[in-house]
Amino acid sequence: MKPPQAFRDFTLQFHQDIDLVHPNWGADSPSARHDIYTSFRRRYGDAAVHELNAFFDKLMANEQVDLEDLWFKESKADWVISNQGIRRLFKDFQAWASSIK
Repeated sequence: MKPPQAFRDFTLQFHQDIDLVHPNWGADSPSARHDIYTSFRRRYGDAAVHELNAFFDKLMANEQVDLEDLWFKESKADWVISNQGIRRLFKDFQAWASSIK
């Protein structure tokens, strides 16, 4: 499954922002990553948010998709994240995206 451009844009910005702009991004707080998502929305627009959300829907619906493999092959981020962490990130983004509709 080939990711849309929004996925590459999101992972690049996420990687660039996590430590420098949003050092508490990994906190358990429900809104810990919302500033990153909002920044992505401002930079790439609502269409990119919807495109990324739809892509995450497809990924999350297919339990056979190896998210770690997808992340390493298609992501613009160069840091390691576990399958569970990726799933948590995608679900978190989807919850945020549904709140802005």
